[in-house]
Amino acid sequence: MAPKFFSSVTILALILALFVTAIPTQVQAASSTRINAPTQSMIKEHVFKFYLDPALVTDINFTKAVLPKYVADMNFVLQKNTNRRLVFNPETDIILTSTQPYSNSATPPLPVEGFEIWAHAVKTNYPTSYGGYAGIDTSGAGVLAGFKWTRLYNPDQLKASNVSDYWTQINNMLHELAHVFGAGYGEYYRLSNIQDTTGISPLLNINVYEQNDSFWSDKPDFKADPLLWNPAQIGILGQSPNRETLLSFVQYSGLTAAIISGNYRNSVPTVDLSHIKIKIVDNDGLPLEAANVKIWSVIGSSPYQAQLMVDGFTDSDGNLTFAWGGSANPHNSYDFLRLIKVYKDGYLASAKYVSIYDADIEKLIGGSDVFNIAISLSKPSLLPLTGSGSTFMDVSSTHAFYRYIEAFSQAGITVGCSQSPKMYCPDKPVTRSEMAVFLLRAMHGSSFQPNPTQRGMFTDLSDPALAAFTPWIEQFYNEGITVGCSQSPLRYCPQNYVTRGEMAVFIERAVHGSSYHPNPAQTGMYTDLNYPGVEPFTPWIEQFYLDGITVGCSQSPLRYCPQNYVTRGEMAVFIDRAFKIPLP
Repeated sequence: MAPKFFSSVTILALILALFVTAIPTQVQAASSTRINAPTQSMIKEHVFKFYLDPALVTDINFTKAVLPKYVADMNFVLQKNTNRRLVFNPETDIILTSTQPYSNSATPPLPVEGFEIWAHAVKTNYPTSYGGYAGIDTSGAGVLAGFKWTRLYNPDQLKASNVSDYWTQINNMLHELAHVFGAGYGEYYRLSNIQDTTGISPLLNINVYEQNDSFWSDKPDFKADPLLWNPAQIGILGQSPNRETLLSFVQYSGLTAAIISGNYRNSVPTVDLSHIKIKIVDNDGLPLEAANVKIWSVIGSSPYQAQLMVDGFTDSDGNLTFAWGGSANPHNSYDFLRLIKVYKDGYLASAKYVSIYDADIEKLIGGSDVFNIAISLSKPSLLPLTGSGSTFMDVSSTHAFYRYIEAFSQAGITVGCSQSPKMYCPDKPVTRSEMAVFLLRAMHGSSFQPNPTQRGMFTDLSDPALAAFTPWIEQFYNEGITVGCSQSPLRYCPQNYVTRGEMAVFIERAVHGSSYHPNPAQTGMYTDLNYPGVEPFTPWIEQFYLDGITVGCSQSPLRYCPQNYVTRGEMAVFIDRAFKIPLP
């Protein structure tokens, strides 16, 4: 299912025009298979029908004129690397309805050929089109369901301001179309940002926007896949890509295309998940015996809970075998990701994410029935040593946040995360309880001790382990910097991690006062703030940028990553900047 707004090179105009005119306008059959003469490849055609809210169709002739162009754009993407095509007749395949036209149930097995594909859209008064999920009908039809559209567009006459909304409609249909054929269940986009919450070094996050991200760097073809994201909204093609640029860029990944082209609607084959072999080697490729391998199952949504599944050692050949575990079909956000960490005396620890889609690639692209994972360990001497002037053992003088963390410590705001040895844990996410301490010390000085006049307001601070934080949290509330995480009952969620969106509010209030309400002079600089749920944070984030406290999480395009957790290293930077703490 695609979330709202997320689904979740220029083409020559002449070529595009020729392609559009070549789209069939008459239904040839309910669905058919034919040989494409030039390539002798098997083309599988499916009748495509639009079921539309009458409120979307203000002019039926206009609707009949533009919807063939919608289908043409979808076919343009499909023809790049799949054998599926959509056949659409505007005279018979536009049905106006105020009710849901599909049953959302069917008797398995579902047909893999000879079935229709329907798209169902209703009108929304929201300024941007959104929504979508893959549905079914008792007839066996695959349904691109749940779309909320602002209006219908003529793709050949799009204003620059309309391209993003039009392409959102196309992108979301392409996204759900892939699901109809069995691709992408669990959702690729849920792997775009993952926070390591194991609390065990080395901490490793996933961030699809980082060019050298270790998880995504070997999957470049996914960056154009509509199952991952909507390029018209996230800014990867610039601020205002046109239709031709989007058509040229968007293409299903090799994995998605293989599933769409295959008859995998009922079940997608994968490797033997009961026997996955991990091989640990050194830099010379020699096996490492007795390396400690820890494997966590990681949930692909906040708070990214991690559960330790395996804690074992490699054999004399450097091998350890494990079973994927979880549900029978791990193509879901609870079972689709594993985090592997490896430890061996005399070597630097290593971390690696592996997803069920990596296993699918091995099967459907590589043709293998087994899944082998290789991880190499390096000697410490291969890396620069920690600087002698560092306060913390885990923050070298070459660390990106070294000066900020040193200033944070010298100002008495932090004493680190461990005293013996002296460590800061720069990659560990900040909890809401730690946030209260950091900000109150930054506001009032390192010697400040809270003495809240109002106590006991939060119902979730009774854990004895939170006793040291309780007065800080209550003072945080008394000073109007927080209103808690829940109002009825009033709760603070002290052990929850702080998101970048929440952090902007906390710091801006701490700097400007509890009654402060931002009114940023410049807006719209970030490309990732136009999603439901983010709106309350947007003015705070934009003011945070204008105050020079943040530069965002990505520069091209400019993004803020409002739902990412803030690490202790990042927090030192933000608080130092906000309170103008001098750097060493």
